[in-house]
Amino acid sequence: MMRSLSWILAGAMTVSGCAGPIETRVQTHQVVTAPDHNQFTLSPKNAVENSDLALARDLVAKSLGERGYQPSPHASIIVHVAISERPADIAIDAGDKGAKQSISPAKRQKRIQSCKDQEHRLTIILFDENRGTKLYEGNAAEYHCNGTIAQSLPFLVAAALSGLNRNPTHSPLSSIRTRQGIE
Repeated sequence: MMRSLSWILAGAMTVSGCAGPIETRVQTHQVVTAPDHNQFTLSPKNAVENSDLALARDLVAKSLGERGYQPSPHASIIVHVAISERPADIAIDAGDKGAKQSISPAKRQKRIQSCKDQEHRLTIILFDENRGTKLYEGNAAEYHCNGTIAQSLPFLVAAALSGLNRNPTHSPLSSIRTRQGIE
């Protein structure tokens, strides 16, 4: 009986290694005050068709619509959407040796984890062509072992746009959101 209980506990721990809290790392920056006219257009599509990027663009447009922005082919606000997926055990740094800045640190794999983590990252930038300036930038990233980027996108879009239309700040604001789900 004890031997069976040991195997059940070991199996439960293995399965739980892929389920648990998901941390969404968020950075938002409202650079200037939003204009009175809230019409936008998505930047031209990339040369390579990608179903995840198409989904991201659709979700961003829908979320902007829910925030009072209206799509228009001749709008002065241009919205750029970018997604990436990479092995999470690779760090990304920027700058030279004297001014190196970590964009994304390497993530260590959990002890009982059966697969390698991937980082799903979404970047949304709004440019105001009339003023010739960046209006807003939002980034959101999550680590996942089994989840797909398509499954992450609704959460990443909500997080990346969470600081839109707030008071302008001199530097980006960072936060971490936690939710339950399958990593």
